[in-house]
Amino acid sequence: MKFATYKLSFRTKLLIGLVPLLAGFIAPNTPVRSAPEQMNRAEKMLMNLRLGQGSATFYLLEAVRQNKEVERNLRKALFQIKEVDKAYAKSKGKPDDKYLEAITVKLNSCQERSADVTRTIEDSVSDLKEQINDALLR
Repeated sequence: MKFATYKLSFRTKLLIGLVPLLAGFIAPNTPVRSAPEQMNRAEKMLMNLRLGQGSATFYLLEAVRQNKEVERNLRKALFQIKEVDKAYAKSKGKPDDKYLEAITVKLNSCQERSADVTRTIEDSVSDLKEQINDALLR
């Protein structure tokens, strides 16, 4: 009687060697332990404040992203205004005059307030996460 011989690759030998190890992890007779305490609806709602799209954290982080875009747009507008003001003053023969200084001051103020809003929202996100964790641990 002749037996067929097969040449096994290293990968196949490795998989064959792992089968008994994996069987211990996925044995059908192993009892499944449930969580010691099921989460109620209120706890799930609390956890969902910080996870996933549509959560409070998502909206706060989206506001931060949008506010950073506002900051970038303010910076671009301010740069354009300053450059145009320089060119206009130079064309009038008075390079030291600033014709658009009032709007420049307002835009600088807007930039500072926008940066403050971004920092405040970022702090709110971290505070929200901490308070959710504290509430769940009680």
